[in-house]
Amino acid sequence: MYSLGKIQKKLNIMSLTGVLLGLVLSVFVLDLQIKSNSIYMVKVSDKEIGYVKGIEVVKNVSNKIKMTDGIDLSKNVKVFAEKDVNKQLIDEQELEVKLRKEFKLKIPAYVVKVGDNQIAVLASKKDYERLIETIKNRYIPKYEKTKSVEIKSFKIDENVLATIQYVDAALVEDVDDVAEKIIKGKLVEEKYVVKQGDTIWNISLDKGISIDEIATYNPNLNLDKIKIGQEILIVKNEPYFNVEIDVDIVSDEEVPYEEKEIYDKTMNKGKKIVKEQGRNGLAEVTKNIKILNGNVVDETIISSNLIREPKSSVVIIGTKQSHLVATGMFIRPSRGYISSYFGRRWGRMHQGIDLAGPTGTPIYAADAGKVVFTGWMGSYGKCVMIDHGNGYRTVYAHASKIYVSEGIRVSKGQLIAAVGSTGRSTGPHLHFEIRKNGAPQNPLKYIK
Repeated sequence: MYSLGKIQKKLNIMSLTGVLLGLVLSVFVLDLQIKSNSIYMVKVSDKEIGYVKGIEVVKNVSNKIKMTDGIDLSKNVKVFAEKDVNKQLIDEQELEVKLRKEFKLKIPAYVVKVGDNQIAVLASKKDYERLIETIKNRYIPKYEKTKSVEIKSFKIDENVLATIQYVDAALVEDVDDVAEKIIKGKLVEEKYVVKQGDTIWNISLDKGISIDEIATYNPNLNLDKIKIGQEILIVKNEPYFNVEIDVDIVSDEEVPYEEKEIYDKTMNKGKKIVKEQGRNGLAEVTKNIKILNGNVVDETIISSNLIREPKSSVVIIGTKQSHLVATGMFIRPSRGYISSYFGRRWGRMHQGIDLAGPTGTPIYAADAGKVVFTGWMGSYGKCVMIDHGNGYRTVYAHASKIYVSEGIRVSKGQLIAAVGSTGRSTGPHLHFEIRKNGAPQNPLKYIK
């Protein structure tokens, strides 16, 4: 065991010629050679602080604290030679933080700001780098059969600035907690005054939040009977700063099969009978994905090598009558299995059903009506909304492509979009909603 005071005294009288080859200490008649790669355990009283490589690390930290805080720790900090070279080591910065915490001193921390707004206090540069890496990994979509991921570019808002400041140790935050906070975004509140012609659905669309979120923050609001002049509290998450990622992903993906259609004038229009079942193919797909704040804003297929051919289905389609007038009965809007049902999910209301399928799988209008929205809709990504004129509206979210435009009328079963994973999505699927007078309905009670 060596106290820093004794070590310092010995170091001061050593010859300079011995520095390059090693430092010699004499303690209690024992002569020890202190090498730059020797391992030492650092203790304060009987508490183990950590293991370092070389006495100089401890000496440097002690001198730094003496200069910045005027406190001499040399008599309180002890070092012990350690024979086990496999001990996990801490560096000089980590040792300084640990000692400052032990003696209740302010510690050097990375204070992260966006403009004038402070968003995080981290213990070290290493924690800041881990924060950025955590955000990066959380924002890149996960595919079941991913073979490789190549990040082409990663950009953070230029207004983000990290500076070293001395702060109370209690202010330092956990990296994972900070990452979670940044990914969720900051809550922004505003009051919206209902105007003539407003519906809760239109307000939801205009503000980019779900009706369920409006209901959560307005528990006394009757969603079916909003009145002119009423105030509605709008609460939504906005990012602390922008994160743009450009990434190439190679994965095995299903290739949607085609439908061969046979028309039957004796069957009602909109009715379908599958004569022969189709089967998806499989391809190794390389795609470029552009991500903004965790939302996939664009997907481009670079190459696709077919592994297994898809098998087309044969479908008989009725043409007997026109269905440009909504029936109130809905068809299944896309192929694929139900990966998530209507109801509570992850502590929140899931307002529709998810139909999982390969990117590019056709999406059809569930009933006739007028297209009232196409484009980007927050976490829904690329989205189509149809008003069926009888109190019902349907939503088709996370599309990779949209084939219709706002304002046109569509018939039941008409191709309107293709399955994708735009917006907040864990993989290619169609999120499908049915709403009656703005209230979410379980689609499985309507699909025939």
